[in-house]
Amino acid sequence: MRLVSVIILIGFFATSQGQLYVLKDHRPDSNEHYQQLFDSLPEMCDSFYITFLKKDLGGMKKFVPQVKYLRATFDTMSIEYREDQVIYRQQMILRNLQKDYRKILKNSEKSKLKLKRIERGKTQYNFGKDDDNNRYCYVTVNCKRRKHQYELKYLAILLNGSWFVGDELNFKEIVK
Repeated sequence: MRLVSVIILIGFFATSQGQLYVLKDHRPDSNEHYQQLFDSLPEMCDSFYITFLKKDLGGMKKFVPQVKYLRATFDTMSIEYREDQVIYRQQMILRNLQKDYRKILKNSEKSKLKLKRIERGKTQYNFGKDDDNNRYCYVTVNCKRRKHQYELKYLAILLNGSWFVGDELNFKEIVK
């Protein structure tokens, strides 16, 4: 009888200690990757540049429009833009952006360029509209590191009054 009560007590204490451990487990702040809406293009560009320097692929996700913004932009009742195609388009924007960012990180490692050390220069905005009257902007950020000049180029799109990054991202050295 004592053996059974000792086993039950040990089991009880082990279970309660396990539960205390779970209660003490503090998760890192997950707000970092939540969708952030930018009414202002320069504000979005500043935030994107900071994320670009962090070398965090997951951080790019907050600059890609969620499905609900794409759905509101496209006519999902039309045969061309069914719901699954809108989801596919959103995933392709994210994957292409991450793929381009991986290439940039790989090339910067190969050339031993530390992205955190580049200095930001002038930002240029080239606005335009497509056939459906959707606004977009090609953003060019001039950067420098020592004697080298670089350009960060990407596409920004305006959906429902908020700016997002499209699927074109390029970072290259300017050869004079």
